[in-house]
Amino acid sequence: MTAWLLKKAGYEVHGMILRLWESEGETERPWTERTCCHVPMVDYLCTNILRIPHEIHESAQSFQEKVIAPFKEGYKSARTPNPCTTCNAEIKIRTLLNLAKERNIPAIATGHYASWAKSSDYGTEGLRIGRDRGKDQSYFLARTEGITSRNLLLPLGDLTKEEVRSMAASAGFPVSGMLENQEACFISEKRIGPFLVPLTDSSDPLPWKALSPEGNLLGTMRTGLGLTRGQRRGHGIAGGERLYVLSVNPGLREVILGQREDLFASHFEIQDPLGKIRDPLPEERPLSVRLRSTMAPVQCRMDRSVRTRFHLDTPHDGIVSGQVAAFYDRDEILIGSGIIA
Repeated sequence: MTAWLLKKAGYEVHGMILRLWESEGETERPWTERTCCHVPMVDYLCTNILRIPHEIHESAQSFQEKVIAPFKEGYKSARTPNPCTTCNAEIKIRTLLNLAKERNIPAIATGHYASWAKSSDYGTEGLRIGRDRGKDQSYFLARTEGITSRNLLLPLGDLTKEEVRSMAASAGFPVSGMLENQEACFISEKRIGPFLVPLTDSSDPLPWKALSPEGNLLGTMRTGLGLTRGQRRGHGIAGGERLYVLSVNPGLREVILGQREDLFASHFEIQDPLGKIRDPLPEERPLSVRLRSTMAPVQCRMDRSVRTRFHLDTPHDGIVSGQVAAFYDRDEILIGSGIIA
């Protein structure tokens, strides 16, 4: 739909498909049952509906090196990485910008739900949360450098998902047969454990221990790899009440489980800051943060003595090591990001 809108507006559009990953069994499924980004579907749309030139760029090796490998290493180190933000920053946007530069093409365009705006609070251009808040993707671009309103066009940012689907149906797209991506393209939440086990766990037959915060044994599990702080389902331990993952220790093969209230914290620290938060921020200017893609921004402030530390006005249960903290101004314009330490 991004290509369709740009073509309708008079742009000369060239389609570029980045082949990153082919899911198990994907090639045997009918193209109408595949999600919108899979190659056979895109090939059909470009050829039969959009009628634009398009090509495939093989990016699987880079994807393995820059997304899959860090993803595995993150869990091995008891962190919960965000592969989609890494993929946008290190693979998708960077590859497209490089290809556009090589071909003297002035801009790239994607279907992310976000739009460009100027922050009056911080004086920088940033991505504003999309009009369709439930589908906003400014968070997933929070780690992407080198993008501006001039080299990255975002035609869907001021539209809702339903409006886009309605426009697609009117344009002749096979909307009823297009599934929506909900998880990382290479792994589902239900299969993350088996995906990670061969990396570090296969040579050790001993089970992992599930412990209470006081150190009491609650049970054992095959592995704790793939579990993340705040997770309630999937750990397999019944405690008579809802138990949440508080921490994972691969070295000791232990998972600490507790109550939801044990998750709440009022401050966090970040690594690898990008954007305005690399500098001291004026205390009087409002600042908010999203700790995951689906949450609303919550008010926070930078620590005056340690600029990588931030304090939340209200304690939150979503502080997870390895995840992205995306910072916004009062108008919900992205001004910077960091990786939660």
